[in-house]
Amino acid sequence: MALRQRTPAVQLLTVVLLALTAVSPIKAQFGANGTFHPGGVTRNFSVTGPWNFIDTLSLNYTTQALPQSFARAQCQTGQPAYPVVEATIDGVQQAMLAENLTCSQLIAAYVQRISYYDQSTGVNAVRLVMPDLANVTAAKDAQLAAVIASGNNTLPDLFCVPFVVKDNYDTVGVATANGAVALLDNFPSADATIVAQIKAAGAVILAKGNMAEWAFSNAVSIGSAFGIVRNPYDTDRVTAGSSGGPAAAVSASFAMIGLGTDTGNSIRGPSGHNALVGIRSTIGITSRAGIIPLILNRDIGGPMGRTVTDVAKVFQHIVGPDPTGRDDVTLRSANSTLNPYGIPSNYTQFLNASGLQGKTIGVLRSLEFNPTTSPDGEIQNLFNRAIMDLQSLGATVIDNFTVTGNSLGDKPWDGRNSWYVGTGANGSFVGFSNPQCANWIEDLQTYLSTAGSSFKTVNDIYVSGGFHPSVVGSFTSNMRNQNISSASLPTANGIAAGQVCTCGDDLTNPCRVEFRTRLLAAMDAQNADALIYPGWANPARLVGDYDSPLGDLSQIIPPNTGMPGIVVPMGYTSRGLPATLQIVARPYAEPTLFTIAYAYEQGTKRRTPPPGFSECTANSTSSGITSKEAFP
Repeated sequence: MALRQRTPAVQLLTVVLLALTAVSPIKAQFGANGTFHPGGVTRNFSVTGPWNFIDTLSLNYTTQALPQSFARAQCQTGQPAYPVVEATIDGVQQAMLAENLTCSQLIAAYVQRISYYDQSTGVNAVRLVMPDLANVTAAKDAQLAAVIASGNNTLPDLFCVPFVVKDNYDTVGVATANGAVALLDNFPSADATIVAQIKAAGAVILAKGNMAEWAFSNAVSIGSAFGIVRNPYDTDRVTAGSSGGPAAAVSASFAMIGLGTDTGNSIRGPSGHNALVGIRSTIGITSRAGIIPLILNRDIGGPMGRTVTDVAKVFQHIVGPDPTGRDDVTLRSANSTLNPYGIPSNYTQFLNASGLQGKTIGVLRSLEFNPTTSPDGEIQNLFNRAIMDLQSLGATVIDNFTVTGNSLGDKPWDGRNSWYVGTGANGSFVGFSNPQCANWIEDLQTYLSTAGSSFKTVNDIYVSGGFHPSVVGSFTSNMRNQNISSASLPTANGIAAGQVCTCGDDLTNPCRVEFRTRLLAAMDAQNADALIYPGWANPARLVGDYDSPLGDLSQIIPPNTGMPGIVVPMGYTSRGLPATLQIVARPYAEPTLFTIAYAYEQGTKRRTPPPGFSECTANSTSSGITSKEAFP
């Protein structure tokens, strides 16, 4: 049976939008040669090295954003075969099986949006569109035609779902740059395990997403490879870091799903700032193989999407022991002692609109108002409304949930991102890992040892100057400890001085173990199924602002304890900036997270798309696009 074409072909323009007279300048931003202007304060970064990228990058920093009304009026280059703004996996697959849409048409519609919105608005979410889309989508079209002809009408779960993949995932055919010009020669020989898993489920890798260089920044996604990512809800604002590109792309409907990574925040923060659903899973349930590490004993990879359902559909294909054997930590997930929940093959079974009935949820006020935060009043109001929503949907709420006890010191946890060690005059709050840990250098150099890059050591990269000037501080602070083995810490002198925390993972570092033990004991004592708090206590900063309160609360519980967390939109500030509800559950209790998040999402429907990225339309001379024109 032939597939019906709903719209005729027209030429898809390939030029970047002009009309520079309609441009309005961004406020806080980088200037030429790395000069930084946050709210009238100027910071200078020295730039060295033979890279010849300074002028090009300064143009990226000072991208002049077009007014949203102008950009919206410009995407009149052909009506897509299917409306892709806020499209869902179920929706597009139903259209395909009804013979109203081909895979080529769907991917062409997303390429069209990237071509006309990403650079014209200054969002800059996409580093590159994959070069093999014509062949990939042609094969998918043949597969779709065969399914329809057979009468089976069953497609692979992720058939033709377009992904924007963060640029630290190995993806065969293009370089894995990690945001850095130094790694633009880093062509992998194999896909990251998660990339291979979603491809096996039918997904299409549409593009590589821009990111914070080396995944260092939780605040902003900027790098030497492709400049800065701006927030689709307000292009004067940041996306948070480091998975800003995939998050912005999914929010603006440049793709259906994003793949990000999260060491401390970098799936949940960008998801929150872009009104998305994003999950950081339990350490050990998803593979990190083929992902450039930041701190491997905290790193995870996972999906970001516009709905809980879509995220669950992806998640169920990336869980369990790494089938390639490249990430031994995933063997934990098959250990029934560590994981009493098992590994469900279908996470969508836990999506129940009435799922909050009978659930008990603890509110971590101590985290929201910990001594290091300056929470925004509007975010607090939105969070309080979310609490009332949860109650109205059937949940029992324990306000001001408390965590008691501490075997390492004489003060309990007070909500900050540190643990109290010692007693009396010798006690103090310390970071959860030893301050001399060199995990980043050790983990990165292990990756580089078999990677395609010509660089094999951090020192070689530093000497070359092939990195963004704003990461100099992160480089130098890490390099101070490069000759110290993380396994040797704390040293004898450190132990004598009262150091307890090591560089180990969530199962071996005493400080991380103690934190998880106390949280779980408190949840057991108060019969809590999950804990909640604002994902961020403050809205997205202006581009270039490193001084106003940041409010990143994502760093504290899941990264240190290994417990899973999910974020879901909970509304918008008066300026239209997204706010996010974070939900945390016991290790491997992702089913609980999906149940609560889905019931809250369905009961509130808080997400609305960014207003400047509406559906492309036809003008007087155009009416549709085809894959041949989208993929010349």
